[in-house]
Amino acid sequence: MAQTLPTHLPGTAAALEDGTISRYKAEIIGRATALLDEDEARAAEAEVLDRAARLTPGALRAAIARAVIKAAPKKAKERREQAAKDARVERWIQDTGNAALMGCELPPDEVLAADQQITARARELKAAGLEGDMDQLRARAYLDLLLGKDSRPGPAQPGAAPAGFAGRVTLTVPLATLAGLADRPGELGSLGPVDPWLARDLARAAAASPKTTWCLTVTDNQGHAVAHGCARPEPKSHAKRAGPGPPPGGFSFTPAGRDGPPGGYGTWRLTIPEPGPGLIITIDSITTDPCDHRHENSGHDAGVKLRHLSQIRHATCTSPVCRRPAAQCDLEHHTPYEAGGRTCLCNTGPSCKR
Repeated sequence: MAQTLPTHLPGTAAALEDGTISRYKAEIIGRATALLDEDEARAAEAEVLDRAARLTPGALRAAIARAVIKAAPKKAKERREQAAKDARVERWIQDTGNAALMGCELPPDEVLAADQQITARARELKAAGLEGDMDQLRARAYLDLLLGKDSRPGPAQPGAAPAGFAGRVTLTVPLATLAGLADRPGELGSLGPVDPWLARDLARAAAASPKTTWCLTVTDNQGHAVAHGCARPEPKSHAKRAGPGPPPGGFSFTPAGRDGPPGGYGTWRLTIPEPGPGLIITIDSITTDPCDHRHENSGHDAGVKLRHLSQIRHATCTSPVCRRPAAQCDLEHHTPYEAGGRTCLCNTGPSCKR
């Protein structure tokens, strides 16, 4: 670190010296940029340094990982592919006398799907009456799934794994990356940034499933969501005028020739690599400054669409120090509904139980 900071990360060195950031945060930046040359490391550093002091360590780790992929996408890809050759499972005795088991350098999409399966199994255990908080139940579910056991109270029941389980993973990819026009990082669920090659591979794999849903979010220059729409199958009467599809293995996004709702961003056609009907996306504004309350619900509880749009505007819990995914949070009113607060995007946001 002493050798690297002055040459590769002078901004980080200065922020550490004057106390703007801690040594721990400087180490996060240093480790993430270790494989970059001087110019690349300084470019990645510049992406995060203005907010490094106020970010939590976890948020800084995700931000600098994204910046590293942006600064040197091919190096990020090579590092991921090389590290995958070192995939392994480790075990060790902890200081408490208990043991730990960990998989390392595993495929990100499969890790996320496995994590969701553990959670699904833990909820089964909870519903069956097994005592413990969710962390304890997930640990028990993890071992059940590995060992083929069933820890539900009562007589042994066949089939430890959830029947017909299908993981649901959210992949966010810049449109230019998806279309092969740029190499910007994507984001995989709650795991964090992924390099553009992995993002494109995952998107093509998703396109092969008819159950995949596609949405598009428009962001401003600061990355804030300002408009959003989800795809629906294109009517057959319009599909004939859609023109040729994308090149093999690619995606295309073109105007559909029809206006969307007033104040929105129009209607667009998304064509995916797999054969089948084209997809139409009507992009609606979700800005709240000022808010036109177009997505407001009359009652206390938010509907499916309002909850979805709130999760688009706030990817995580609205607490400044919490990174729990919005999908795992409750949708709460800022001004209570009982005090006249609206059930609207401008007065709601995801908040975790804690």
